[in-house]
Amino acid sequence: MDAVLARAARLGPLEVAVGALAGNLALFVVALLAGGWLVRRFGDRRLTPAPAPPDRRERLLTVVAVLLNSALGLAGWLLWQAGWIRLTADTGPRALADLLLFSLVMDALMYGGHWLAHRRRLYRLAHELHHAYPDPRPATLFVLHPLEVLGFGGAWIAVLCFWPGMSAAALAGYIGVNLVFGLLGHLGVEPFPVRVRRLAVFRWVALPMFHVGHHRDPSVNLGFYTTVWDRLFGTVDPRYDARRLAADPGRYDP
Repeated sequence: MDAVLARAARLGPLEVAVGALAGNLALFVVALLAGGWLVRRFGDRRLTPAPAPPDRRERLLTVVAVLLNSALGLAGWLLWQAGWIRLTADTGPRALADLLLFSLVMDALMYGGHWLAHRRRLYRLAHELHHAYPDPRPATLFVLHPLEVLGFGGAWIAVLCFWPGMSAAALAGYIGVNLVFGLLGHLGVEPFPVRVRRLAVFRWVALPMFHVGHHRDPSVNLGFYTTVWDRLFGTVDPRYDARRLAADPGRYDP
């Protein structure tokens, strides 16, 4: 990891910008391919009606999201070069601790931001656009108003600026965690069998159906990685646990 950080420090802004774009395109392609396979594999566990073919606005928003995420990656690198963000080469237990703690901090911040995004004026300004697609598909993960893309990216960059020293391995791991949870929450199907869904950990870790439920009813299930904040503040769907524990979770009402 020391060699990776040393190499990154020697890059120029143009190289970083190209690399960030290539990386974000790769994440987008992986999400589409993996998501498409999961939807086909578990199509018999569909939670929502099959979505209509993507329209022009969806395609445009995904392009804008990839470009903005790439720009945020460049911004993060510049802040690291300027000393505002501190990265370490730690691996092992330290990296795992950073990953878990950073994910929990971001989960809390995203819950708060998501709650604010559903206040009437802010909702109409930006977040309403995402909810124009109640029957999600893997690409819906990227169908966001540009302000939301910048808000989420800006939030994790801001947290990094206050972190005493984030493991670079943990940061890479967090990008993967965010992609996995975002993708699973926008499949429109529930890939986990009932024996997995009934495990105690999934009372607190959000299943794919958790975020699908939010798409069907925007007033509930505001969390992303966990159900902790929804349970604490009373925004969890009262039917969520029964659906999670059921042998057949069934479809959400249209």
